[in-house]
Amino acid sequence: MNKRDFQDMLNRAVPIEQYMRECSADCKSKYEACRADYTLKPDILESIKAFDNQFIVVTISADWCKDCIANVPVLDLVHEATGLPVYILGGVKTDPLNPDRQWAVPPSPPEVNTLNIKAIPTILIYAKNGKEIGRIIENPSIKPTLEEELLYFLEKA
Repeated sequence: MNKRDFQDMLNRAVPIEQYMRECSADCKSKYEACRADYTLKPDILESIKAFDNQFIVVTISADWCKDCIANVPVLDLVHEATGLPVYILGGVKTDPLNPDRQWAVPPSPPEVNTLNIKAIPTILIYAKNGKEIGRIIENPSIKPTLEEELLYFLEKA
């Protein structure tokens, strides 16, 4: 992704603290329950802190998605504990009336097409220059927790 497209995407995205604050009441209660039930790994957070000014996380998400409900609050906790910038591109909707198109754009953000998003949440980890360095699709698949998988990609970059 070139730097201009990256900046355009960030301009359309919402900082995670704003997203959590402004989501629907139903979604907010689910997010708060997940936040309350999750315990971050302090040693992993300390390691992530070393990278907070080098990387940006952008998550493609939707309020109806159970994996988003489980992972977005964890990203919020990581952001809160480390300062790692996290942005959300929400409002993803499927397009059940068009078999040739997975996502309805709009209202889904155009990035669902340009970034070839096949499932949500898709958690994209970028260097500050807009270069994608990692992608977590739905749930962590390399490490046991989301924060460990984030650190894996940060260290690998």
